[in-house]
Amino acid sequence: MSRDVLGAGRREAVRRAAYSLADSGKYADWRAVEKALRARYSVLDAHQSLGNPVVRTKIDQRCSAARRKTHAA
Repeated sequence: MSRDVLGAGRREAVRRAAYSLADSGKYADWRAVEKALRARYSVLDAHQSLGNPVVRTKIDQRCSAARRKTHAA
């Protein structure tokens, strides 16, 4: 049971890092964010954490919003 909790906690940490990267304005979409995450976490962690289409959509939206702010400034 604790193994599942640790796995879920790790996925959440990767997901939070993904949102932070998306909010930076440096990434075009979830694919670019996933690529960046692979350098920090394992390929499997990055892929599993961003495997949900809802999460991918949120990351795309955050990337887009952050890039609009960056270009408007």
